[in-house]
Amino acid sequence: MKNYTHSEELKNLLFRIDRCLECYEKFKNYGEENRIRIREWYNEGPWFFPPSEDNRVKGFLGTGKVIFICPRPSTRGKIPSQADLHFYELMKKYGFEDAHITDLVKCRGMAGEISKKVIDNCFPFLQEEIIILKPKLMIAVGDQVHRALTKKSIRSEKITHYAFRYIPRKKLKKKLEEDFRSVRKNIESRCEALSGSSPAYS
Repeated sequence: MKNYTHSEELKNLLFRIDRCLECYEKFKNYGEENRIRIREWYNEGPWFFPPSEDNRVKGFLGTGKVIFICPRPSTRGKIPSQADLHFYELMKKYGFEDAHITDLVKCRGMAGEISKKVIDNCFPFLQEEIIILKPKLMIAVGDQVHRALTKKSIRSEKITHYAFRYIPRKKLKKKLEEDFRSVRKNIESRCEALSGSSPAYS
C-alpha cells in the first residue's frame, strides 16, 4: 500500500472536493456530469489558496502545523486580490509561509452569513485536512469562522478577516498587522505547550 505524503493527500482531497455535489440538490435531476459542469460554472477559477508567486507561501498545499481557516472562496473579482496579496505578505513577515490555508466552506456563494447546512456539508473535508496535518494551532479568519469552529468544539485563535469591508483599508491593514503580531507572540509564549501532542479539538 502506497504511503502518501501530506502534500499528495491534500491534492487527492482537492480532487474529491472539486467533484462534491452536496450543495447542488436543486440540480439533482440533471445527472452527475451535468451537475459537475454546473458546479464548475459557479466556481470558475481556483477556489483554493494557491502558492504565492515566489512559492514561499504554500497556500492550500501548506503542510505546516498551523491552519488558517477563512470563510469561503471569494465570489467575485481578481484572484489573487490586493487583499489576498497583503495577507500573504503578512504570512511571510510573521513566519507562516508553510501554514495550510483553507476555507470553512469550499464553494463560492453569496456574501454574508453562511448557513448551518452548507457548513455541515463541507465540514467533513475540513476534518480530513485536520486529520492529515494534525495541526498544533488553528486560526479562524473572521468572527463567522470562529463561531462555527466553536460550535464544532474546535479551539482556535481569531484574527480579523483580511478583506473585511466595514473597516477603512488603512485601519484594516493596521488591525490585521496587530492580529498577526499577537498570534505570533502567543505562539512564542506557548512554545513549550505547542511542542506536545495536544490536538486542536477540545
